[in-house]
Amino acid sequence: MSAPVQGKVRPGGVAEAAALRFTGVSFAYRANGSAGQRLTDVSLEVEAGSSLAIIGPNGSGKTTLLRLAAGELVADQGRIEACGLDPSSSVRRLLARRVAVVSAQPLVGFPYSVEEVVLMGRAPHVEGFRLESDYDLDVARSAMEAMDVLALAERIFDSLSSGEKQRAAVARALTQQPDLLLLDEPGAFLDIKHQVALYDLLRRRSLEDGLTVVSVLHDLNLAALYFERVALLRGGRLFACGTPSEVITYANVREVYETDVYVDRNHLTGQLNVLPLPLGWTSQAEGAPTLQRETRSAGSNVKSTRMPPEGN
Repeated sequence: MSAPVQGKVRPGGVAEAAALRFTGVSFAYRANGSAGQRLTDVSLEVEAGSSLAIIGPNGSGKTTLLRLAAGELVADQGRIEACGLDPSSSVRRLLARRVAVVSAQPLVGFPYSVEEVVLMGRAPHVEGFRLESDYDLDVARSAMEAMDVLALAERIFDSLSSGEKQRAAVARALTQQPDLLLLDEPGAFLDIKHQVALYDLLRRRSLEDGLTVVSVLHDLNLAALYFERVALLRGGRLFACGTPSEVITYANVREVYETDVYVDRNHLTGQLNVLPLPLGWTSQAEGAPTLQRETRSAGSNVKSTRMPPEGN
C-alpha cells in the first residue's frame, strides 16, 4: 500500500488535521457483471485550509476520486475521511454542512431561478420547514456577487449559458459555507476573466478563511499558479503528489500524458508554464536548426524542450 502524503506541521511539531484523507482506496465500476477498475490503492491527505489540484489524462480516475470524497460512490477497499466523517455513510445533511460539491455540468431540471438555486446551499443549515432567514439571504447574495451572478438572480437557471450555470453552481456551494469544497473542472466553461476571478476567490477563501479546496483540473498552468499541492493520476493510481514544481515536470508530463511539452517558469509570476508541442515540431525561427535540445534549469527540476537561440 502506498504511503499517504502527509500534511504540514504547525510550529511546535503538531500536525495539521487532514480535511480529506484517502487510505489504500480502490474502486471499480461494475456493469453487465464485469468490473472496470478506476482507482487502485490511492493514499493521500489534504490538510485543513490547503488547496489540492487533481490532474491527469482522461479516464485516469480524477472525477471518480472526487465522487468518492463526496460520498456519491462507495470504495471497494480502503478508508475515506472527509472532515472527520465517512462520506459514504454519514447523514447527508450533516455531511453537507461540512462538504460542498460542484460537478462538471450542474443540472437542475426544474424552472428554478438562479437565486432559488443558490439558496439551496442553505438547506443543510435550515431546520425543519423553516424558511430562509435574512442571514441566509445575505449569505446567498454575497456568494452571487462574488461569482458575478447577482444580476442573473431572477433568470431561470436552465436558461443560462454553460459558464453562467457554472458560476451559479459555485455560488451555491459557497452558500453552504463548507469546510471542504470539492470541484470538478469548475473553470471549464468560463472565459478567461471569470477563470481568474474564480481561482483568485478560491485561493483567497483558502488562505484567509481556512477553506480546504480540492479541484479536478485539466489546465496544468492554473494548477501550478493557484494550488499549493498537485496530485497526478495515471491509470487509476497516484503517480505523483507534491508541490507544483515537484509534480509538473517535463519528465512527469511527458510520461503520463504521452505528449511533448515545453515546461518553464513565467518570468512575471515565477510559476510554471506548460505548453503543448505539435507532433514532429521544429523551430519556426529563421535560420534555427531543427535539432531538439533538452535543457534543465540550474537548481531546478523544471525540464523543457527548447531550440538553441538564433545565431548559435
